[in-house]
Amino acid sequence: MAERLRIALRVAFLAAVLVFAWASLRGRWDEIGSALRQTSALGLAGALALVLLGLLATGFLWLLLMSRLDASVPVLDGLAIFFLGQLGKYIPGSVWSIGAQADLARRHDVPPRATVAAGLLFLGYHVDTALLAGSATVLTGGLDADWPDQLFWLALAAGLVGLVPGVVRLLGQRVAGRDVRIDVLATLRIVLLLAVAWASYAGALVLLVPGAPWGDLVALGGAFALGYAVGVVVVLAPAGVGARETVFVLLLTPVLGVGPATALALLARVVHTVADAVMALGWWATSRGGARVQPSLSSTSS
Repeated sequence: MAERLRIALRVAFLAAVLVFAWASLRGRWDEIGSALRQTSALGLAGALALVLLGLLATGFLWLLLMSRLDASVPVLDGLAIFFLGQLGKYIPGSVWSIGAQADLARRHDVPPRATVAAGLLFLGYHVDTALLAGSATVLTGGLDADWPDQLFWLALAAGLVGLVPGVVRLLGQRVAGRDVRIDVLATLRIVLLLAVAWASYAGALVLLVPGAPWGDLVALGGAFALGYAVGVVVVLAPAGVGARETVFVLLLTPVLGVGPATALALLARVVHTVADAVMALGWWATSRGGARVQPSLSSTSS
């Protein structure tokens, strides 16, 4: 009976993901179609490839955090757990992805508190680096924002404090109930993985704008990063819908114009949604077809 209930809950979870993912784009299909027609097939394919690369970097970040919590899982199974769970971000509340990952990781005897801690640290590192990248872009003149510079200096400081290993260890231990083995070297590895992710997402945005020069990479990436940070804070919006795009369009209107900025926000949403689905299905299929004995990251993260 318990197993049947668990299966029913997982089916309900996937159904909710589909419903809310569709709802996030409802009423915008004409705009999306128009934006797609203005973008080359090669640009779309390249953007999708870059987003997939960025997502893969975040998957390895999650595995690294799990290993630092002494909760390592095999790589293939771990990536499947992570990306299947990530579909939960499309459900309002911003906690469903972490809950799904905790449920899926239980088959590997991982305590839910450890998985929850990894998920919260994962979000924290994303917000920290998003604040750093976005604020630095504004403060160096890469973006023209109407908000006071002091706001971005505060965001920059908050991002730096959030990366301090001692702060991460303290907060992680409170959530996980166990030590979090985060030091300066681990922090550098984490920042490197996230740098790959943010750079990939920025490159994808350049490819989605017809005729955009690569010189716009920093501005597009900075706006996307700040939009992401706001989207995480607005917990009731599925995957940051609305809040993220609003900030993104406001910041990029001086660069692209309001029409192209809005079209880019919609295209980015579609590409990221497709990429999330591809990663979830792909790694789920790979883990089911992979060898029973898989390596984990524990041997490389000590």
